Amino acid sequence: MIVRTYDTAAQRGGILRHLLGLFGYSGLIWRNRYMVHNFFRRELMGRFHGSFLGAWWMLVQPIVLFAIYYLVFGMLYGRGGDDPNFAVYLFSGVIVFHSVSEATMQSCNSVTGNSSLVKKVAFPSEVLPIPIAMIAVVLYLIGAVVCLVSGLIIGSITPGWHWLLIPVICAVQFVMCVGMGLFLANANVFIRDVGQLWRIVTMAWMFLSPVFWKPDMAIGALGRTWADVMFHVNPMFSLVMLHRYALGGELLGSPPGAPEFWSMFWTVVAWSFGFLALGYSMFAASKHKFADVV
Repeated sequence: MIVRTYDTAAQRGGILRHLLGLFGYSGLIWRNRYMVHNFFRRELMGRFHGSFLGAWWMLVQPIVLFAIYYLVFGMLYGRGGDDPNFAVYLFSGVIVFHSVSEATMQSCNSVTGNSSLVKKVAFPSEVLPIPIAMIAVVLYLIGAVVCLVSGLIIGSITPGWHWLLIPVICAVQFVMCVGMGLFLANANVFIRDVGQLWRIVTMAWMFLSPVFWKPDMAIGALGRTWADVMFHVNPMFSLVMLHRYALGGELLGSPPGAPEFWSMFWTVVAWSFGFLALGYSMFAASKHKFADVV
């Protein structure tokens, strides 16, 4: 008879050793697809359980938010000289950043909030951020529909082939959110202040990203060289502008002085898979300690 023992202290937890396991990550997700689906459905419906409108709140919230932006920034302030167009510009950035922020914030507690499951040896805890990132993409798409309809009515958005880019950019965003989610979920297991600290980081990150300002404003303030550096070291700059281009084409997403579309696209791809490689390898290297900590 062969007796197998497991000692967490004796497990090899090097980060580089687990990096190759990333190639099997998609297979792990596929094998646990039914569990991912159940988690996705539970998390999504749980947000609106017991409410009168239920899942309709996912549509009501962005509609009300856009109405406020249109009233305040489009009609009262008339920022950017575009009047109502600036409200669409602002809203298109808010829904992107809110989606990423929502995914990463919820992922912080994905391991600690499922301690009873994580303590089971055979439980694939690596998939916990997957349904959270899926929900974030769904919430973005609902907001994008509101943005598209509103922009078409106002005249800020014109239909075109660029709408075909929306699924591609959402897929890249999904990869980025999963990678960041794995990193934050792992860090929050050992340092419980990560969740609170990340709230502060995302707040600062939002104002450093082109949510409330246009790229030509940064170029005018910093100069083209330093502005380009800031654009490329901030993954949310390229992601927000890519979404704007996909939603509204050149009118909404390609203001004067902005980097070219494909340059931004490959920048986001590099950041996304970089986050995924870092997040997965660190998560896999520390996973054997979770049961003792949570």
